[in-house]
Amino acid sequence: MKKMIPFLLAICLCSSTIAQPTSIDKAHELLLDGNLEEALSMFDELEIKNKSNAEFYFLRGSCQSELGDNNKAILDLNRSIELEKDNSNTYYQRGFAYFSIGNSEAALVDFNQALKLSPDYGEAYLNRGSVQYDLGNSDAACKDWQAALDTGLTLAQALLDQLCKS
Repeated sequence: MKKMIPFLLAICLCSSTIAQPTSIDKAHELLLDGNLEEALSMFDELEIKNKSNAEFYFLRGSCQSELGDNNKAILDLNRSIELEKDNSNTYYQRGFAYFSIGNSEAALVDFNQALKLSPDYGEAYLNRGSVQYDLGNSDAACKDWQAALDTGLTLAQALLDQLCKS
């Protein structure tokens, strides 16, 4: 039985201009406040006006992931990536969703892409390390957790202490 390392889920504040700022901002605020069902309902109502908005699909996918519906989250995150291919946060979030449904290989690809786009993304190193550990690549996991620590993510220290040899 493989050990599953808890993921750190980071919901990012995005700053691009969007079609319905007040409505999406309100849904985003509900998401950040933990009112997930209400946020998702509001996102669903807003979809028709935001079919070309990568940030909208990122936020709704993040909400679905928080609610545990990672398959739907992946669909929205796929759409977000189609619209904006260079957003490391979206690859990170989709990697998280893939790992949550047990698709470690796809998660690894997405965490790699997030790090390619943002080489100092501590959370991506942390979670790629967890995927590596799950896949039985302990050395690679420890290197990633050290890289996460090097970015200032102190949470990685516990994983290094517990699972990596000095």
